[in-house]
Amino acid sequence: MRCSLILVALALAAPAVCAQRHSGSPPTAPARPAAAAPQPIVPVSSGMGPLQYVAVNYGVPAPQSLTRQLRADDDRTRAAALSAVGAPGEYLARGHVGMPRSIQLEFAALSNNDDLDAILTVELDQHIVTAILVPDDSNWKRVATVSFATPFDDPHVTPSIFVHTARSFLQRGRYRVIFHADSTDPHGNYIENEAHLRVLGDKAMITMSFASASRDCNPGTAPAPAGKHPDASGCTVMRRWFTPDPADPYHHFNLVTGTGHLSAKEAADALGVSRTYETAHLHSFSCQPYTFSDGTMRFEPTANAGPCPVVK
Repeated sequence: MRCSLILVALALAAPAVCAQRHSGSPPTAPARPAAAAPQPIVPVSSGMGPLQYVAVNYGVPAPQSLTRQLRADDDRTRAAALSAVGAPGEYLARGHVGMPRSIQLEFAALSNNDDLDAILTVELDQHIVTAILVPDDSNWKRVATVSFATPFDDPHVTPSIFVHTARSFLQRGRYRVIFHADSTDPHGNYIENEAHLRVLGDKAMITMSFASASRDCNPGTAPAPAGKHPDASGCTVMRRWFTPDPADPYHHFNLVTGTGHLSAKEAADALGVSRTYETAHLHSFSCQPYTFSDGTMRFEPTANAGPCPVVK
C-alpha cells in the first residue's frame, strides 16, 4: 500500500514538473548597468593665437647671404631677400620695401641629422618674421616661416622675446624653437601663446602649442582665494608650461596649469605688472599628461587634466 501511494504521488507530480520545465523562457539574471561612456580627452589649451605659421619647401640663398641682402641699399635686392624669408606681401611692394629694424641669425640642430639649421629673424615696422632654413646638399631651403604682427614701438616684444631655442624633448643633443606672441589690451589684460617647432623628416612641424600666460582683470572674473571674500575688481592670472613627467622623463610629459589671484590693490601696484610677481601668486595647479604621436607628429594628450603627479 505504501508503494502504491508513492507511485500515485509520482504520477501526479510528473505533469507539473514537465510543465514547469517546458513552459516559458528560463529566468534571466538582472540586467547589468550600462558601462559609462569613455570621457573624451580635451586639451586644456591648444592653438597658436596670433602666431602665423606657414610650412613651405622653397630654395633660398645661404643664411649669411640673406642677412647681407636684407640690409642692401638696392630695393630689388632687399625685396627678394624679404620674399625669401617669407615676409608679408605689404613689405614687397615697389616703393615700400622697408629696411629691417634688426636681424637675428642663430644656428642649431633642429632636425634628426647632424647638420646645423638656421633660424633667421627679421624685425620689420609692423611684424617680426622668423624663417627656418635647412641645408639641402650644397644649397639651402626654407621649410617654414612664423610671423607675429606687432609694431616696432611695442617695448614688450623684441626678437629675443619672440623666438629662442631650447633643448629638444624628443632627442638629446637636438634643439627646438620656441615662439611667443603676447597680445594686450588697454585695461592691462593680456594673453600669451607659445608654440614649439622641430624639423622632423625634412619638414618643419609645430609639435606643441598652447596659451602660456594670461591676466584677466575684467570685473567679476576674478575668483577669490580660499578663505577670502570675493574681489570683483581683482585679476585672475594664469601660467602654463610644458615639462617632462618627473616619473618618466623620456616618454611622457605634463602640461602644467597654475592659476592665481591678484587683489585690486596688488594689480594696481607698480610691482603687480611684473610676471615674476604674478607667478608668486599662483595657488592652484593641475596637470594634463601628454605623449608624442608618430601619427600626427605632435604631442597629444593622453588623459584629461587632473592633480599633478608627486615625486616620491
